[in-house]
Amino acid sequence: MGKAAIYRRHATKQEMIFDVLLPDQFLAVAPDLGSLRADLAAILAEIADSLTLPPQGTVPGLLADVHADPALGDRFNEKYLGAQLQTLTEVLDRATARGELTTRPDPATLNALLVGPVFAWLFLLSESPGQLPTLTATLLDATLALISPDLPAPETNPAANS
Repeated sequence: MGKAAIYRRHATKQEMIFDVLLPDQFLAVAPDLGSLRADLAAILAEIADSLTLPPQGTVPGLLADVHADPALGDRFNEKYLGAQLQTLTEVLDRATARGELTTRPDPATLNALLVGPVFAWLFLLSESPGQLPTLTATLLDATLALISPDLPAPETNPAANS
């Protein structure tokens, strides 16, 4: 594929890199696993997996480019953030319909609650991706406590912990 062909598909080098690092499907399909907890756990796993794939430091640099170029920012928001917000809206609407939520939280706030800590863990704190399962489990519990304090905590099996 020549340079001309690449630029027919991508307006900028940054858009091409985003398409390679963050595939179109990143949070574009809402999981439907029967509960808000299971759906958010699947979303958190996808966030963690997606943010650990690129070489360390690439995503923060690209995000800086997004904020420096309004046209690139608009395309990024439309393509990636729009899909993420739609996915979270679907998950929250289903949870509300099932009675797990009394009111639907703002999807953008939920997106920040889920993506922000994982991003900070990997890129700001430079912590090990190997610790992400512990972080995401804690994050899931904290997020659910914030958006649905009446949702029962998952049952634990004390025998499994011994």
